[in-house]
Amino acid sequence: MSKSLALAISVGVIAGLWTFLGSGYLSFASIAIGFIAWAASGLVGKSDAMQKTVIGMTFGAIIASVAVYLAGVELPLIGSNIAVGVGVAALILVLVADKVSQVANVGANVLGFASAFTLSPSAASIGAMDLSNPVAIVLVSSILGVVAGNLAGRLAAAIK
Repeated sequence: MSKSLALAISVGVIAGLWTFLGSGYLSFASIAIGFIAWAASGLVGKSDAMQKTVIGMTFGAIIASVAVYLAGVELPLIGSNIAVGVGVAALILVLVADKVSQVANVGANVLGFASAFTLSPSAASIGAMDLSNPVAIVLVSSILGVVAGNLAGRLAAAIK
């Protein structure tokens, strides 16, 4: 069997399983964010891709929460709150990535940042200490997504 056919079969099986589980047993996780993490772990590298992806995406989600918080601060220019919040958060995202090696992959950070915004975070949800918190959802979903990606790679190698 060709390498690409083995990979296609394994990706199809694991993606179907991930979607099935995400629609039921793991409904607290985001299927879409899991797929984003799966893809990101393939782009981040080989040796420590899972770790870098989960840490980077979680860091991005934390910074997105800061942006939501800053958006709640009243500014004199109407409508500028979210723009200033996102701008300052994006600035922090890149500056910290330059100084802290664990979050040095700006791409993974931005994917986590964007993923948190897909969950329509609010001031209430970013303060929640449960799985309604966007950071918790990104963390759990990215862990499950990179595990699914790793399983797909292992399955492809096994059936090749």
